[in-house]
Amino acid sequence: MIKEWTQRHKFVRMAGFVSAIAVGSLLPAVALAADIVLAVPNGSEGDGLRAAADDYQKMKGITIDIVQAPYANLFEKAANAGASKSGAYDIVLMDDPWLPFFAENGYLEPLASYFKAIGTDGPDSDFLAKSIALCRNPYNTGPYVCLPYVGNAQMFFYDPEEFAKQGLAEGPKTWDDVINAATAVSKAGNGERFGYVMRAAEGNPVVADFMPIFWSYGGDLFDKDRKPNLLTPEAKKAVEVFLQLKQVSPPGVESFQADEVGTFIAQGTAASAINWPNWVATFEDPAQSKVVGKIAYSAIPSGTKAGSSEIGHWLMGIMSDAPHKQAAFDFMIWATSPEQIKKSAERGNPPGPLLGLHRSGADVSETVPALPDTDAGDRLFDPTAASSEVAGDRECVRR
Repeated sequence: MIKEWTQRHKFVRMAGFVSAIAVGSLLPAVALAADIVLAVPNGSEGDGLRAAADDYQKMKGITIDIVQAPYANLFEKAANAGASKSGAYDIVLMDDPWLPFFAENGYLEPLASYFKAIGTDGPDSDFLAKSIALCRNPYNTGPYVCLPYVGNAQMFFYDPEEFAKQGLAEGPKTWDDVINAATAVSKAGNGERFGYVMRAAEGNPVVADFMPIFWSYGGDLFDKDRKPNLLTPEAKKAVEVFLQLKQVSPPGVESFQADEVGTFIAQGTAASAINWPNWVATFEDPAQSKVVGKIAYSAIPSGTKAGSSEIGHWLMGIMSDAPHKQAAFDFMIWATSPEQIKKSAERGNPPGPLLGLHRSGADVSETVPALPDTDAGDRLFDPTAASSEVAGDRECVRR
């Protein structure tokens, strides 16, 4: 149980509720019951916020309408709503690479005035610095335009039984181990089962799957003068390994997103992958998975260097044309409180980006039985272990 909050978080939440009561006394009753419309991704990425919304609407006696869409479709829907100023959504749950597009096109409501109204100048200081820096536009210097809800780091998922057959009873330590075992699995699978599955759709998906391999062979995106640094022996080796993994993956991975990767693992038709910890809940749910208790979770394998993974975020932003902005802000403050972030983790979602959750002694892994198999969670939110490579005005952050 979380034993203490930061004083600032207590103040932010208390002030938020007081302001809601004060404003409510001046508005007709119908306004207090106004719906909040939430746009979230299908699948495990949106599970935590969907469950939180259900709790909140019961607590407040309001209706929260949830619009769900696949990853790419959600971006399209939200972008179209922003461009047309349709007011279709109050809050959009965004993957962090989307943020520059939404913020720089003016589709997100600046949050400064809302924070000022509750007597503070920004989000709780307990948020990880790198997590909250993403929520400002320009990066780390501009006004706040969103709040982080999920923060996680990639892990390596694999079938320990299959890997043990290849002499890897303790799991793969290196990418050579993975390639050897995955090649054997694919050969035996005769086109029905594969040793590996990757996200390789153009843009963010293929970059997200490539970067951990690139880093594990000592690659750096930029040289000391901050110029692109991809024509190096390290980069060449990483590309070779990536292409070898593609050869033991299902046909069509060039269009695969995280959902396809998760589905192949959950259905038992692929034996290993890089993916995000939010998928653990899916893999351990008998209603969605054929591999309950059969998947191991570990840190990223090594190349010539220790394995590294990307740190990713899902961010809540209020659309600039949202019809229920104050209600949306109040919900965001509530949903990112320590109690709610911990409750989301207890439901199987990744722990949120709050240092207090980890400092408090709350062992989230006790409520997510699959996670003790990996030490990735221990380093997930360790800011002293993170380095960054600046790409434009955003960061590609690794452990």
